[in-house]
Order: sequence, then C-alpha cells, then structure tokens
Amino acid sequence: MTNPSTSLAPAHPAASFKIKMHHVCLVVADLEATRDFYVGALGFTEIIRPTDFVFHGAYFHNGDVEVHVVRESKPGKLKAEAIAWDHDELRTGLCSHFAVMVDSFEPFLDALAKRGESRVGGPRVRDDFVEQIYISDPDGNIIELLTQHDEATGRQRRLDIFDQGIAVPVAPGYPLIDPRVKFGPNG
Repeated sequence: MTNPSTSLAPAHPAASFKIKMHHVCLVVADLEATRDFYVGALGFTEIIRPTDFVFHGAYFHNGDVEVHVVRESKPGKLKAEAIAWDHDELRTGLCSHFAVMVDSFEPFLDALAKRGESRVGGPRVRDDFVEQIYISDPDGNIIELLTQHDEATGRQRRLDIFDQGIAVPVAPGYPLIDPRVKFGPNG
C-alpha cells in the first residue's frame, strides 16, 4: 500500500474517501468448470447472485474476497482473444492477475495436485518476506496467492526454494540471484 505522504502524485479530492475492493469479475467460457475450480480447488462458497441479471454467471466468496464470473457473450471468444503469456511472464507474475492473501499454500497446492494441476508461477519470497505463487483457473485467469512469513521463516524459505531449484527471478530478463549473495548468509 502506498503511503499518501510519499506518493508522487498530487492528492486527488476523492483520496479522502475510503474505498474498499468489492469484487473481481472474470469472463469465463464454462461456468461448470469455473464453479468446480473456485469451489473445489480454492474453497470458495457460491453465493446468491442478483436474480434480475439476464446473463449467465456465478458469484463466489471466501473470506474478504468475492469473485464474480460471467459467461462469455459468444462461445469461443475467450479462446480466440486470449492473451498468450510466455513462460517467463507467468512464472514471475508479470501478467494480468488478481491476488489473495492466504495462511498457507498447501491446501491450494494439494487441491490442484489432486486435479492434475500445479502452480504456473513462483515461488518467490520478496524483501518484505511475502511469498508469491501463481495459479491459473480453467480459462487462464491468473491468481496470485500470497503468504506472509515472519523474518526468520521468510529468510529460510528464500534459501530453501533457491537450493531446491524452484525459485524464480523478480521479472523476465533478470537473473536469479542466490539469496546468500543478495542478503547475506542467512538469506
């Protein structure tokens, strides 16, 4: 979150009003596959959607996160107009995505593994000891999962993922740096 006193932009009159993210809306091709993913793999609950909507869709809720999905207007449109993120963009998260904070990656990764799926990006432990991974829903929408580590755990995790050969660089085109070189012997 940006501290208003350090922002480079001049204060906007609306900055004094508190806003809160309400939902993310995604266009999807297959409502049943999407429902199965968000409920079955991510643990969302399907919630009631306004009955006066004339288009097909579904609403999902988990914690403070709502994901609304609507079926594409023309069958095949999503596939025909899909953004083709390359491997490095996906693995580093340099792609359109939304992010959710979770206590642990394990339940999500276990649920994906049972479906024959895995993460598409990460892991990486940032300087603030937040670990990031990226997963994809059935339509290729990217979801970043974040978990906050305390400093000692974050430093150890940074070393572990580097030593296991699964760490990713900060962005495409940047080298992967041994955390011992960047942060010292304790990562």
